[in-house]
Amino acid sequence: MSNQESDYYIEPLNVLSFPKGKAPKCELTGYPATCKLQSPEITLFYATREHAEQAWHGIINKIAGLLGPLRSNAVIVGSEEDRAKREYTVNMSKRALIDLCQQEASKMLVNQQYSLAIPGAIQALAFLKDIYGDGSIESVPPYLLLAEANLGLSKFQQCEEFLSLANWSILKNPTCSDAIRSQLHRNFGKLYTAQDKLDEALKELAKDIYHSSLEVGPEHIDTSGGFFHMANIFYIQNKIDNALAFYDKVVDVWYKFLGLVRNNAELAETFSEAQLREGIEMLEKIMQTRVKLLGDAHIATGEVKYTVGLLYLFLGDRDKANSYVSAAASVYKDKLGEKHPSTLDVVSVADQIQNETGLMSRGGVSAAGRSQNESAGGGVPGVPIGITSGGVDGMEGFSELINQFPEDMPRAATQSPIPLPPGSSRGQSRGGFDDSMRMTPSGSRGKV
Repeated sequence: MSNQESDYYIEPLNVLSFPKGKAPKCELTGYPATCKLQSPEITLFYATREHAEQAWHGIINKIAGLLGPLRSNAVIVGSEEDRAKREYTVNMSKRALIDLCQQEASKMLVNQQYSLAIPGAIQALAFLKDIYGDGSIESVPPYLLLAEANLGLSKFQQCEEFLSLANWSILKNPTCSDAIRSQLHRNFGKLYTAQDKLDEALKELAKDIYHSSLEVGPEHIDTSGGFFHMANIFYIQNKIDNALAFYDKVVDVWYKFLGLVRNNAELAETFSEAQLREGIEMLEKIMQTRVKLLGDAHIATGEVKYTVGLLYLFLGDRDKANSYVSAAASVYKDKLGEKHPSTLDVVSVADQIQNETGLMSRGGVSAAGRSQNESAGGGVPGVPIGITSGGVDGMEGFSELINQFPEDMPRAATQSPIPLPPGSSRGQSRGGFDDSMRMTPSGSRGKV
């Protein structure tokens, strides 16, 4: 199968051409290979044509040029110093490829391309075993990536096997960080949720939040994922007040994060595109839930729309940022009044985004809308600054807009009012708030 753009082809393998017992194995499954993937840089073997395509588009097309030399036979050299230099160079190259493979696998997971995430994780795992051996703590992240990919493909048994391997590595290394423990428990929680073992899932997610809080704190965006998954379980269980309270916590964490970035642009460099895309996915799910339960014009819905809009602005997507922030401004005008400080701030941000978008559409570039190409020395105007593999670019422009971030935005009260689940009494909700409790315009609860 030829492909002119990527210059590779896949063809059936004649296993009889190999000596007995030397037939190649599949790079992904370990089963006997039936075809080979040929590129100018390297030849790889796979169990099926589908596996070969999956591997190529998942990671091999990005690393084929480096993978070939790493797999070639070592040059025979005459001194110990030369051998040491070669080993050092090879290990450094493998470490760089480990990072790249894991980043690509994470991006595929965020984009829900689960089958394409598997090759990158497997390749990273292979390099890690070469450097650190089996059972090392460094092998846990690719195990977790493989578990999540198989969970996305509804292959629960394979998912549990990879989680068990990760857990075994952690047990062998008691000094393992809380960040890795957090990710292990989160993946177990997601697996048990998919298997409808909701009580077990809640226990795992509680451990996730505990370890994440120890590592980075309860107000960190990494911890917000645990709150989000617990909220989803409460929603499934019809514990609506609990679900909305945990959703509210997620919005609060991301809202504070975006406010913090305006005063510390360097903070943005510590977050990957995958983390930020996951934040978009969580916040949009929360927005849909708030619209369903509280209504499109509720102040809590306006708040999450504003937060989603700012996060899209952070990612460089000004069109979506404009749409969400403008919608939030309408809600704030209606619920808080046009003269309220928070309304003025949200409207100000909406106006700035619209103005910048208009300038860019006409081919102009302002300080807040410089293109990534220009900042790199290119000359193509009007291209939004976004995320690079090393972090977030273009924070000057982002900071100019987000400096208007409202300091006194009212936090949303989650029980105001909430449609009760079937079978609940109308006089009292599950959370203990009766129907006389409502949100006041200032965001606090009070009698109306």
